[in-house]
Amino acid sequence: MWPISEVDSAHIFDWPEGRCSIRTDPKGDLEIAAAQVPAPGISRDFMAPVDDTTNRRCQEWTMEYVRHLVAKGCIGAEAIEIVQSKRDSPTHGNGLRRVAPQLGNGC
Repeated sequence: MWPISEVDSAHIFDWPEGRCSIRTDPKGDLEIAAAQVPAPGISRDFMAPVDDTTNRRCQEWTMEYVRHLVAKGCIGAEAIEIVQSKRDSPTHGNGLRRVAPQLGNGC
């Protein structure tokens, strides 16, 4: 892991001492901001290079989220460059080979 920025504690929801729960509603500015950035859907062609629009990975979502946090003033702009420098290339994983569908009894 790499630190990307400092965050004011006012942006973080802190559970009362000894309490927590499993929930789906965002709490605090960071979680609310994350919920405002649409998650990438299922890729139509996971072997194709990513393009930030039709073929996105979690890394593209993370970049969009970091830009959103910077725009909202939650973190410093230096975070964008740091996160960008750690991303895989758009063709990462394309060395995989397609496998023909199996015919027969599925073994």
